[in-house]
Amino acid sequence: MGSIGTTYASAVSDYHIRESPMGTRRPVKVAFMGMGAAGINFAHAIKQMPNIELTVYEKNSDIGGTWLENRYPGCACDIPSVCYQFSWQRKPDWSQYYAGSREIWRYFKDVTVSNGLERFVKFKHQIVGAEWLDTISKWRITVVRDNDPTTAFNDYADFFLNGGGHLNAWKWPEIKGLEDFQGHRVHSANWNEATHLEGQRVLVVGAGSSAVQIVPAILPKVDHLHIVARSPTWITAGFAPKYAGPGGANFKYSDVTKEAFEKNPELYLRYCKAIESELSVRFRMVLNNSPAALEARKFSEAQMKQKLANKPELIDKLMPKNFGVGCRRPTPGNGFLEALTEEKTTVWTDNLKEITQTGFVSADGQHHEVDLIVCATGFDTTFRPRFPLIANGRNIQDEPADAPGYLGLNLPEVPNYFMYSAPYGPLGHGSALPMIEAFTNYILQIISKSQVEDIRKIQISRRAAAEFTRHSDLYLQRTAWSGPCSSWFKAGQVGRKPKLWPGSRIHYLTVLQAPRYEDYEIEYLTNNRFNYLGDGFDVREYDGRDLTWYYGLVDGQDKQPAEAPPPMY
Repeated sequence: MGSIGTTYASAVSDYHIRESPMGTRRPVKVAFMGMGAAGINFAHAIKQMPNIELTVYEKNSDIGGTWLENRYPGCACDIPSVCYQFSWQRKPDWSQYYAGSREIWRYFKDVTVSNGLERFVKFKHQIVGAEWLDTISKWRITVVRDNDPTTAFNDYADFFLNGGGHLNAWKWPEIKGLEDFQGHRVHSANWNEATHLEGQRVLVVGAGSSAVQIVPAILPKVDHLHIVARSPTWITAGFAPKYAGPGGANFKYSDVTKEAFEKNPELYLRYCKAIESELSVRFRMVLNNSPAALEARKFSEAQMKQKLANKPELIDKLMPKNFGVGCRRPTPGNGFLEALTEEKTTVWTDNLKEITQTGFVSADGQHHEVDLIVCATGFDTTFRPRFPLIANGRNIQDEPADAPGYLGLNLPEVPNYFMYSAPYGPLGHGSALPMIEAFTNYILQIISKSQVEDIRKIQISRRAAAEFTRHSDLYLQRTAWSGPCSSWFKAGQVGRKPKLWPGSRIHYLTVLQAPRYEDYEIEYLTNNRFNYLGDGFDVREYDGRDLTWYYGLVDGQDKQPAEAPPPMY
């Protein structure tokens, strides 16, 4: 009995009550990478969160991410503009159904400035390394200014959020002799707006979403257009075609419509929700052999045959035979297929032999002179970090391609780290903006819990990630995404498994409403997880909130109401 009492006394003496009310939020520092849509949304959200210090490191000289960088001719979003906006700051005066890149960037800029969000950002600051230091429970973030290695410095943060995006690290195609070309060479993701097009002989390499927009935009200006389309792909009507123009075409909103949306927010909201609903239900067409999949294939086949009728030999070359609509992200291509049938367009469906100083050698051995090469060949979509990311004794850059993920947000055993575009995220269909808002809400719940419960380290367990990945891989076999196509969902490799969310957008947004803390490993600042109970009081008793909120709120306000007058007798 005495030994038990001694042990108890020792345990009590090793622990001290935290002398602050329950609910007190300890200060935390967040380092965020990128001031695109994700950075903008997070910066806006934390304005209402106490005791969070935020620094956003942006490698560019301005906000906007992909919409700052992508300025090629015809660049636009393939998602309807009314679905590509934040729920907390809608824009009722979009100029057209599918907005162009400049208008989208201007929207993000206006949102940033009007909400005073630039104060969080360090522009021309690029993160080049990050390491979790377990001894101090912080990330050490290495940053360089103006792309100059000699300016490197370290910052320290409790949480590191990666909002760098998935379609960000563009790359040149691997074609023999490309660097020997003496004419002008440009990548779609690094477009030089001084590029001369009038009367030029142009080679476009690639037939993905960027090329589909570039080709019809530049065709009227060029003398002759060569396009290399090596992989079959479904060219479809635009997303949410029910509300688009004839045949799924883009259209401009009239001044009358924009004024009506401005004056009647409820009307505008109903319109936005109707189009968003159409985007959401499109998931059914990705399920193999479903009625929606069969209907989508039938429609796409008819559209491609009709639009390629003037060059019927292209039908067999460009229309997929062994994978369904959705294996590659469907490419809305208004005007693209028609452009391929023009007399001044030559389509090459086999690999080029090589690029020369003045042109290229086609698969049949013929040399063709060109003045300009446009590489619309995409990005590094492997999910591999672009800088050393070191945690718990390992560099995540060294992880195998089939490494597990978790909910499109986390990597196993990487503490206090979240990605806005991680393996098994909802990249397959629909607008990124609602997903970004859901990511932020989810992450802030975890940061808030860490503040009030004195959590120093929270990470997804390897077991939880492995079990989630096993479920996802099995489910994805029933989708078109696992078909034998080369897609950016699989980092451009036919044989690689897709790392997409195993379900619909609605399915994903529902899951992300609240964290499953049972999937996390949690360590605390003290040796007692109940230290958060503090001095026996709650912060509500000090900050003016309603002390009897459990009775219901007066006028919906969570604040202590004025005392009611005594009853009259």
